[in-house]
Amino acid sequence: MGEEKWSLSKEEEDLRRQSLFRKARKGDEQAKQELQKVYGVRLWSEKERARLEYDNPRHAAKRGKQKS
Repeated sequence: MGEEKWSLSKEEEDLRRQSLFRKARKGDEQAKQELQKVYGVRLWSEKERARLEYDNPRHAAKRGKQKS
């Protein structure tokens, strides 16, 4: 994959990105690295996503109102 320069149409670039996502989901480290380097995208494993804590201000505000 390396430092190739792509002169692609938007559709071709979208197809390329989709291909990288498919490969990355299957564990291809090069695809993961390219997604992160070129597109600024990081893939999270299911275990990593399960540990995430979401900060949802709307949810917190509703909880605060219920306590009153």
